Amino acid sequence: MEPTSRSRTPSAEPRAEVPVVRGSTRLWVISIVGIALAYSPMWLPRVVEAVGIVPEFGGPASSIVWNVLAVVPLLAYVLIVERRPLASLGLRRPRGKDLEWALILFGIVMAWQWVVRTFFPPANDPGTATIAALPIVAVIGMIFSSAIFEEILYRGYPIERLTELTGRRWLAFALTIPLFVAPHLVFFGVQWLWTAGVGTIALYVLYARTRNLPACMLLHFCLNAPILIPTIATALGG
Repeated sequence: MEPTSRSRTPSAEPRAEVPVVRGSTRLWVISIVGIALAYSPMWLPRVVEAVGIVPEFGGPASSIVWNVLAVVPLLAYVLIVERRPLASLGLRRPRGKDLEWALILFGIVMAWQWVVRTFFPPANDPGTATIAALPIVAVIGMIFSSAIFEEILYRGYPIERLTELTGRRWLAFALTIPLFVAPHLVFFGVQWLWTAGVGTIALYVLYARTRNLPACMLLHFCLNAPILIPTIATALGG
């Protein structure tokens, strides 16, 4: 006689996931720890400095190291502790429309920057000059690091987990955008808001529309790649 509930053999069972129950203490604890890990490139260097440890690496290019030290444990945390797929933070194969929107938004941002720099040229900022003075290889590494790792750390993971915790996607965006914008303002100056800062708006619009990190990575890479122009010019001029 066939049982009323279907049984599965252990080999046929999919990998168990931690159930997502909004408002549960378990979800809050697990998500807050993960969010702290995602934002560790913002606070860990200060903690290391405060305890008197002086890393052998420094300067803007050190962000590559701090990003790696955050992304690798975070992905392991998602898979092992949360027991959830990477798609839960937006890492899924992009659709053609996702990539199309990335390129459309890139074109809009480039058009905006051309207008601003042509008719309302901003003053030279020390942040861009600092990056342009770095070796070309270091700048290329920073471009890839920010495009890939920052999308995981500062967009995909925190937005998805905060949305689950609060039940409000708009609130997740409202909480994460200032944390992404503030370090850029400190490094590049306030003029970043109406020049490259428009690219940040495009990244959040793209993620809101697609919830696809690879598409955002493509857009982020395209937005950051032009920094190679002054970098190469500085290297040739030097």
